[in-house]
Amino acid sequence: MRRLVVVTACGALACTIVEFGFAKIGYRGGLPLASTWRLATLALALGVVWWLLLLAGTAAMQILARLLRPIRRRCNALPVAMLATGVTATTFVLVWRAHLWATLHFREPVLTGAMVSALAAAVAACGLALRAPQATSTDGVVVRTEVPWLWAIVVSASAVFVASWRMGVIAMVLAPQRAAVVVAGVAAIAAALVMATLPWLNAVTLTLGELLAPQLRGANPLARRRAALFALMVAVASALFAAYTLLPQLRSVLAGRDRLLLAMGVSVLALAQALAVVPTNLRWPRWWPAPAVVIVTITVGALTQWGNVTSASSAQAKYAALTGSPLYERLIALIRTGNDFDRDGYGSLLGERDCAPFDKSVFPGARDIPDNGRDENCDGRDFSLRDLEPPPGGDLPVPAGFVRKDWNVLLLTVDTVRYDRTTFGGYRDGPAKRDTTPNLAKFADRSVAFTFAQAPSAGTMASIPAIITSKFFHSGVALEMTGVPHGMPPRLTAANLTLPEIMKAAGYYTGVIATHEYWNDWGMDQGVDSYDNSIGAKADPFRVVADKTTNHILSFVSAHQNEKWFLWAHYIDPHGRYVAHPDVVDWGTSEPDMYDSELRWTDQEIGRMFDELSRIPGGDRTIIVLTSDHGESMGEHNVPSGTHGTALYNTLLHVPFMIYVPNNLPRQVAGAVTNLDIVPTIAELTGIDVSEHSFEGRSLVPQIFYGKADLDRIVFAETNAPTPERAAISERYRYIYYLQNNIVEFYDRKTDPNELNNLATAAPAPFQQFKDTLNAWLERVVFSRDPTFNQVVTKMADVLLKARPTDFTPSPGVSLDEGAIDVLGYSVAANAKLTPGAKVDIHVFFECKRATQQKLRFGITLWPRAANGLGAGNTVDSANAQRVFPRTTIGGLFGAERWRAGEFVRERFTITIPATWTAASAGLGLTAQADDSRGVAHTGTNASNESNLIILGDLPVTIAIPAGSGSSAP
Repeated sequence: MRRLVVVTACGALACTIVEFGFAKIGYRGGLPLASTWRLATLALALGVVWWLLLLAGTAAMQILARLLRPIRRRCNALPVAMLATGVTATTFVLVWRAHLWATLHFREPVLTGAMVSALAAAVAACGLALRAPQATSTDGVVVRTEVPWLWAIVVSASAVFVASWRMGVIAMVLAPQRAAVVVAGVAAIAAALVMATLPWLNAVTLTLGELLAPQLRGANPLARRRAALFALMVAVASALFAAYTLLPQLRSVLAGRDRLLLAMGVSVLALAQALAVVPTNLRWPRWWPAPAVVIVTITVGALTQWGNVTSASSAQAKYAALTGSPLYERLIALIRTGNDFDRDGYGSLLGERDCAPFDKSVFPGARDIPDNGRDENCDGRDFSLRDLEPPPGGDLPVPAGFVRKDWNVLLLTVDTVRYDRTTFGGYRDGPAKRDTTPNLAKFADRSVAFTFAQAPSAGTMASIPAIITSKFFHSGVALEMTGVPHGMPPRLTAANLTLPEIMKAAGYYTGVIATHEYWNDWGMDQGVDSYDNSIGAKADPFRVVADKTTNHILSFVSAHQNEKWFLWAHYIDPHGRYVAHPDVVDWGTSEPDMYDSELRWTDQEIGRMFDELSRIPGGDRTIIVLTSDHGESMGEHNVPSGTHGTALYNTLLHVPFMIYVPNNLPRQVAGAVTNLDIVPTIAELTGIDVSEHSFEGRSLVPQIFYGKADLDRIVFAETNAPTPERAAISERYRYIYYLQNNIVEFYDRKTDPNELNNLATAAPAPFQQFKDTLNAWLERVVFSRDPTFNQVVTKMADVLLKARPTDFTPSPGVSLDEGAIDVLGYSVAANAKLTPGAKVDIHVFFECKRATQQKLRFGITLWPRAANGLGAGNTVDSANAQRVFPRTTIGGLFGAERWRAGEFVRERFTITIPATWTAASAGLGLTAQADDSRGVAHTGTNASNESNLIILGDLPVTIAIPAGSGSSAP
């Protein structure tokens, strides 16, 4: 027993040293000296717990082996049958309980159950191996026969592990009790099969070991202990490397397992060394009680004090251990379970702050039922509805009971979350029956959840800047376009006012945790004290980082618990390219299946973050806002499955939006809102005066505290990919306008929730209201002439001239729409040469005399004028004409209906002259079309054979003349 104590202590010490180093290095932001010292003592305490577990497990295996030894000696057949029966029953019970326990306390219940199954099979196999001789000799070379047994056990246990894991993944769709029974049953059957097949497998490995003995001698991994240990370590390392490289869906498991496996490997080495050097007649030194007392004192002190709300450094040490070491995370969960007497998920050790350890209804983060005289959430007071009483008058400000200057604010943006694929969005109760977001559903139940939130755009590049500024990306955010690497978004300039800047000016410590390469140089660091994109610095389409994002959040919060802070964190995982998560759930391999799996994986990690946040000091005064930047297509409206950004339908814009204010009454609020409302809402909740600034969103305080839904509100959305679209949206109606071709879609979601029946041609009663509302918004936002904040203005600079042009060929007498627009003339771009085969820019100049109500499209035609009469006069040589077909100005972003009186406009048309062109002159004509593709009323000369083509004039073409012909052309 003494030898066993020393051996396991060596293993635990090795684990403690390794995991302490990883925890200190892995903690984001660094640890000050006081926190480092507390982390060291906490690591020692957790090392003692780990040692006790190793000691208990090793002792149990030794006791079991000794109990099995006499059984194996007495009978060959019956003991094996009895052993198989016992192992099968024991495996079932152990795996059943382990799976249930891990479901409640761990992130990987399937993995935990599979590991217990493999361990049970290995123990059973060890029992069979007891009767084997210790050594044999082949050609004078010793073969340690326990080594082939070891390999047989490893292979068998691995097979049991895989079988249990896969069945656990399949059973995840069942209720926890049923899933545990199914997994335990499969594990028991697999263990029984191991018992039956192990002797044959051992015979194979023994034969191979004897065959290789003469050639490999001491380096034979199937016959010698040291060689086998080395080969096993190489095999495990190679398997992990191959899995991490080739199977990105396993990274969410392996990313946390690498250190644990390293620590376990160190433990194995310490165990092997101890077996060789620790004598069997070991005696304790006389001075052993003194260090034992010190270790026990440190352990008890660390477990009872570290994490306490009165000490920032002790809580920081706890979360350094929890976020930096998967082994410590599980040991802390084990300790929590051990002192969670009422099974509410909270204990009293390590600062868990359960103020009623024997009352399951009272714990940090619980909903405090108003005016019942009880403090259910351990914040020191009973919430009262008097805190929500509005003041006299019509104003609905933040109620007096919620006005405080020390709110923390956590803004969570989760990429690509489509509302109707979430649990709270009805997905669990629909045909799929999938519980994709159980933790977010719980969060929605204790928050103000907006049931019809619309993103400002259908893609990350446009939505994220809009959310953080409460301005529309294409028409409201100032951007730097130069020096931006290919594929990266334009950079936000200092002219913008971002939410972190607002919070920092109000005395908040601000942080950003990003997870994508966009954030490397996006300008999102304005007003940010701690800017962290270490997770997403490098491009990786198979990125699996929700667990790391949660760890970084917990590190930030624990490091700044004694000051008020604002943190914005972005979870990226649901964004394509989708990655399967077989350790969480396996719904299939199609894109919709894997998208659902990504949601479940991310939800799991957000749930873990919520749980820990309620335990960190300051968590009880933290406002949490959660939303997504856009939805995702699953093939609707001819938008390819797994894509977004290209349309403004509900599937791409309807996103979750929840605001949690501690102690506030939870509710669901109908009516259209937009996550552009986040900036003014957070400002009002935290008492920050932003009255001198303007935002596209509005404060949602009336909805949050008083449930005042605005059912008639219309919000807006935009995208420019692939063509400009803008939308006006209420909870019932959706009006989509395609600026480039003036097409309109109008849907009544009450009768057509899937938006399949376009009512634009029928123009029902609300149609005109939405048209007028969108036009007013377009004029105010999209077509504003602000050169700083409107991207369109940079494109207008090439079109909208500052003064009347001077260098052009006039086309007198040509006007459009009864004189609303004069066509001044045309020119060829400077330095351009009109030669066969050349690509040439031709400019046409307009003067706006008065606003036109027509949505005009312009095109040009170029045709050869030949000496034989073809194309002569006003006749167009249609067979050889080159055309730029009519299109709106700047893709509809500056259509003619937006031109103002007195403005001069230059339209650019790029046209290629065929290499076979032979005429020395080219006729130039203008085509003007209205919405119905018919010609526009105009003055000037028409082509005699194309009535809609207005003749502007001629352009000379330089034709090369063959040498020696004696002539030339201009």
